[in-house]
Amino acid sequence: MPYVETNDGVPLYYEDGGQGETILLVHGWMMNAEYWWQKNFDALADSHHVVAFDLRGHGLSGKTDAGHTLAQYARDVRELIETLELTDVTLVGWSMGSAVAFEYFDQFGSDRLSRAVFVDQSPKLRYDEDWPHGSPGEFSGVDGVEISTGLRYDRPSVAKSFLESMFSDPPGTDTIDEMYAETTKTPTSVAIEIFLDVVYSDFRPVLATIDVPVLLLYGERNEIFPTDVGGWLEAQIPEATHVRFEQSGHCPFWEEPEKFNRALASFVE
Repeated sequence: MPYVETNDGVPLYYEDGGQGETILLVHGWMMNAEYWWQKNFDALADSHHVVAFDLRGHGLSGKTDAGHTLAQYARDVRELIETLELTDVTLVGWSMGSAVAFEYFDQFGSDRLSRAVFVDQSPKLRYDEDWPHGSPGEFSGVDGVEISTGLRYDRPSVAKSFLESMFSDPPGTDTIDEMYAETTKTPTSVAIEIFLDVVYSDFRPVLATIDVPVLLLYGERNEIFPTDVGGWLEAQIPEATHVRFEQSGHCPFWEEPEKFNRALASFVE
């Protein structure tokens, strides 16, 4: 299996395929590249070079107690790009993957990137009176304590409830169980540590500095981010295009894959 080893010795698992301009797919919290392979990877690889990888501590990548911050995850993305000698990359982040992308722009600007795609993520997770576009529900993690405690002592219940909340029309129990099995490849300590970093991050100041075209792909039937955060981002990012997915919740790439793949491929082309 192909791996890139980071400068602190963590092997990052990745897969790539296809030819053309590079699309780099970054998954969400507790997830892994498996979520892209099922409905997106092959379709996108028909006309582009597609790379999907597992963040450290996730999926098939190395498990380590260190480095579970968005800042380090962005540095890992940078190392992957440099090691694979990628240029003119379209960086695609779903959910927490978008937060990793925000952090990449904060640290490295648009170096080696030609475009970016943010899939259903707010630049600030915590909902408050001054920020209506956060997550107001049980998974907002306003202080991070409740969700962290739940993960530590009742992970199956918390994780499966989260998985169900990601969809406008939740899949069957068997599918949720399969997805949950994939999330268990992320140790509980890792899930808690990176979750807390996401909770307390605020990338709103970064948005105006993004100097490449951006595509915003956001579900309209969204329990996690129920407000029009995509529309708000479109107004803040200098060169942004917002595509709405009327039948999707937090996972438009899964719930409306054909539309998602077309929108992404057209944006790159």
